[in-house]
Amino acid sequence: MKTSKIVQAVALVAVVVLITSCATSRYDPYPPPPPRTSVSLILNAGPGMVVSRYNDGRYYYRNPQGWIYWRGPGNRYYLDQRYMQRSYRSYPQYRDWNRHYDRRRWR
Repeated sequence: MKTSKIVQAVALVAVVVLITSCATSRYDPYPPPPPRTSVSLILNAGPGMVVSRYNDGRYYYRNPQGWIYWRGPGNRYYLDQRYMQRSYRSYPQYRDWNRHYDRRRWR
């Protein structure tokens, strides 16, 4: 008789543990962080790039996200200065972008 009560108690505890472990948690998980956009500061011209001409004669490329790259020396396209942020200063291309970004030489 004692063993049957112990077995019943163990079975009851096992059922309670099983039910609580399968229950949903009361806190909803946080949504994943938004994906970070990666921006290239300098683009090399290639096939399929649609290049347009600005009113003052400079050439530019507008990428699918709508950002403008201006044509620079060596047929490379440099990201427009208005899109530059402080976080881009850690990019490996920043020193090269900063050295060659001078609109007066590109006309």
